Amino acid sequence: MRIPRGLRDYEPELYDKLEKIRENFVKLSKAYNVKLMEPSSLEFLETLEAKGGEEIINEIYAFKDKSGRDLGLRFDLTVGITRYVCERRDIPLPIKLGAFASMWRYDEPQKGRYRWFYQWDLEVYGDKSPESYAEVLSFTYRMLKDSGVKNPVIFISDRRTIEDAVKEVAKEKYSTEFLRAIDKLGKKTQEEIIVEYEEKGYERDLVNKVLKISEAGEDSENIKKHIRPELLKLKDILKSLNVPVDINFRIVRGLDYYTDIVFEAYDKESVDLGAIAGGGGYDSLPALFGRNDLKALGVAGGVDRLLLASNLNQETEPLIYVSYVAELKTEAFKLSEKLRDEGFRSDFARKNKLNDQLTEAEKNGASLVVLVLPKEFAKGNYKIKLMETRQELEIKKEDLVNKIKEILNKGNS
Repeated sequence: MRIPRGLRDYEPELYDKLEKIRENFVKLSKAYNVKLMEPSSLEFLETLEAKGGEEIINEIYAFKDKSGRDLGLRFDLTVGITRYVCERRDIPLPIKLGAFASMWRYDEPQKGRYRWFYQWDLEVYGDKSPESYAEVLSFTYRMLKDSGVKNPVIFISDRRTIEDAVKEVAKEKYSTEFLRAIDKLGKKTQEEIIVEYEEKGYERDLVNKVLKISEAGEDSENIKKHIRPELLKLKDILKSLNVPVDINFRIVRGLDYYTDIVFEAYDKESVDLGAIAGGGGYDSLPALFGRNDLKALGVAGGVDRLLLASNLNQETEPLIYVSYVAELKTEAFKLSEKLRDEGFRSDFARKNKLNDQLTEAEKNGASLVVLVLPKEFAKGNYKIKLMETRQELEIKKEDLVNKIKEILNKGNS
């Protein structure tokens, strides 16, 4: 038996890391006063198609339901959250909404990219000041750091700046295809892009000039006259917050979607992995849903790629096993439940023989084992075995919880 191509099972160890990333996201969301939600996993196909572009349409898992309606599985969280906000005109603005959920995209599987995957997402509606962008990017930086990315860096750009600069060079020959060419940098070599566009009928020299614009810095003559002051202010704010940031006009992103400032986050240690998170301003999407008045910006990150970039310290609560001889099995089971009530991570041995139970505890990574034995139990005691040192202690029943806490605290110090 197999699962379809592009999907995978989240095995226990990997799922533990996924949950750690989810916990980081929830904790940060509370700190930034982000209200959490989850949009519907199924949408009308026309809603999903609103994000635009043939590429997106071809990646949607779409089907007709039993009533003959055209539906699709969500491929990101932005569309559903934006649709929700546009429907709810009673929501006070501005508002910050976040979600952590799984989605489906019929994309070509590759390293860090699956057809069923998790994504974290933060959207802001009603405010697009530089401070609002800075808050989203500060959140992004902390999210990556807290999730184990050692050296995150954020690149910011502005679609309007690069578009105006390209229009100045291309003049009447301008086409959005030139922005698509810039967007291909990093995925293809410059020569490969030039050859591709020559085959489409574009002049080699002109394509080369356009690609060079994206390499220009904020102080270059070609850029200075077009650069937006809010982009420079955003950079200054992030620098003051000690968020590693740089302006990079290669960042174009979603030509059918983003409208102004755009950004991507990378790990300096593994840039080849690609962007771990990205986003920008997208006033065009609320407009498609009937809200021309609604300003919007957001960021999203794929969890699978974050898992590849992260070095999570998988510290888990110490595990306490309860072992026993056959006639005291029920007493041992009750003790395991009591330990859980006290807040410990506890398990109840399943093997029949005591030696096999100790082996089971060791294989499962137990820190210590509480043994329920006839002689000690009759005296009102338990025996504790420390798995690392093999030391054994006899403890009164009423002192067990405090003694375990004392042992574990010593181990952590």
